[in-house]
Amino acid sequence: MRTQLPGPTGRGPPPGAEPGRVNRAWLWVPTLYFAESIPNAVVSDTAKFLYNDLGVDAIQLGLITGSMYLPWVLKPLWSPMVDLVKTKRWWIVAMQLVLAACFFALAATLHLPNWLFLSAAVLWVMAFTSATHDIAADGFYMLGLDERDQAQFTGVRATAYRLAMLCAKGFMVAAAGRLTLSMGKLQGWSTVLCIPAAAFVAVAVYHLVALPRPPSDRPVREENFLAGYLESFRTFFAKPAIQKAIAFMLLFRFAEAQLLAMVAPFLTGPHAKGGLALSTEQVGIAYGTYGVLGIICGGILAGFLVARFGLRKLFWILIVTMHLPNAAFLYLAVAQPDNLVLISAFLFLEQFGYGFGFTAYMLYLMYFAKGDRQTSHYAICTGFMALSLMLPQMVSGYVKTALGFQGFFLYILICTLPSFWVAWLAWRDREFIATFSDK
Repeated sequence: MRTQLPGPTGRGPPPGAEPGRVNRAWLWVPTLYFAESIPNAVVSDTAKFLYNDLGVDAIQLGLITGSMYLPWVLKPLWSPMVDLVKTKRWWIVAMQLVLAACFFALAATLHLPNWLFLSAAVLWVMAFTSATHDIAADGFYMLGLDERDQAQFTGVRATAYRLAMLCAKGFMVAAAGRLTLSMGKLQGWSTVLCIPAAAFVAVAVYHLVALPRPPSDRPVREENFLAGYLESFRTFFAKPAIQKAIAFMLLFRFAEAQLLAMVAPFLTGPHAKGGLALSTEQVGIAYGTYGVLGIICGGILAGFLVARFGLRKLFWILIVTMHLPNAAFLYLAVAQPDNLVLISAFLFLEQFGYGFGFTAYMLYLMYFAKGDRQTSHYAICTGFMALSLMLPQMVSGYVKTALGFQGFFLYILICTLPSFWVAWLAWRDREFIATFSDK
């Protein structure tokens, strides 16, 4: 019997779910995960292009944008509040309205004298709000669908999430690049940021109507909140092989995390300093559009292949495909091609490998979080995932400044060695491999 790819739900059907509501789920699952992805992508990716376009140097860029992963690192600390206060449906709509206000505020801060500090402060608020929205959305997904439908819609939610990345990293960046030519950089970016602001007002109103009302979506009543809160963490850190699991969560993306922070300075930097000298609009096309399409294609293909052949046969293919294409950036740094089609092809290849191999990482998080208190445990896992991005990105600017782009991308290839080591540790966990393979 072949195991279906699960969501972060384990195996039992969620109590109070509304089974079989497939037709209605099409009305809210894609829009919910599209909305979940937009602020995440803006904080973690689009902000890099914004600050790079406005002249922020690589060291500041890495420190500011890398530190903004902290809300996702810390979100397990306040995730019980989403269970204890109001319904998850309420949290989703409320956070979407707050996100609309954040986008409007971010657009306004760019015109103020101390715009860098104020915009970073708004992005921090947006990050905390987005992390809270993530908790509510993932929890609602498990309550609104039974386990069979959760598995069926795993690919739908992943595709919607990545299409939103395409909008944030592709359309928004390309549009800002085009508008800055006629409006100036500050006004061009401000205008673009008003688009998601208006969209979040509309999506909040839409979800107020479209989201179902599962009977189990109600505040959890705890006689002893503190004891239940601490028990979630105690049981997580008491899991078997917890040290190996944390090592996997922190080191699997060690190379990729550092590379992500320096993509914007590399693609737009002048040839004399080792960059590719692309315009912001060209970056939106090459990296934000073709690159994100690569992630989408890689993720969809990996999900299909794992469901068809099982993880046992594909594990090391996923791992190698995740890390080997990082060499594309080393080639681009050495050759410094001017052909946008060629650059786009290499970025598609690198991002395809990332999307393809990242499936192994997400499957491991789902596997490790299964069991009692799986919602809290999955939130803790994603907190470690955010930490694995935050710390490497904060130091990446220093490394790039010391080594230059060619030396930095060679260093990135060396940094894949810890990733292969923790992948080997995961491979030795036969229960993990068997969970997503033939029985």
